[in-house]
Amino acid sequence: MKQIKKEILISASPAKVWEHITDPKKVATWLMPNDFEPRVGKEFVMHCDHAETVSCVVKEIVPQQKLVYSFQTKGLKVATLVTITLAKEDDGTRLTLVHSGWDALPPDQQGIAGEFNDGWGGFLKKLQQQFLATKTN
Repeated sequence: MKQIKKEILISASPAKVWEHITDPKKVATWLMPNDFEPRVGKEFVMHCDHAETVSCVVKEIVPQQKLVYSFQTKGLKVATLVTITLAKEDDGTRLTLVHSGWDALPPDQQGIAGEFNDGWGGFLKKLQQQFLATKTN
């Protein structure tokens, strides 16, 4: 099964990291402007600067541990799934992002996962840097 998997270690508690993945204003600072609400079944959109609007639906929430939502652009013929998990580590939180569902894409779209892989890498680095910036200020 084809999937994108990214992990980062953030020097903050799971509660602080949770705020950054569920508060729409904070999500906008590292990912995209959005109208997210942490509520199962909530439909929301993210506005990408260099592409189209991303349509999403919250699928699962385990406070301070897990957030799952569908992810579909007009260009993608099927909805994919983003799963973010948080795990407490010695001096911080391990954030793991898995973006799955690529296998359901038609053959002519199978290569697009690579573009999203690069994108997630940049977004998560930006999130991680926000926590580094607050530690030094």
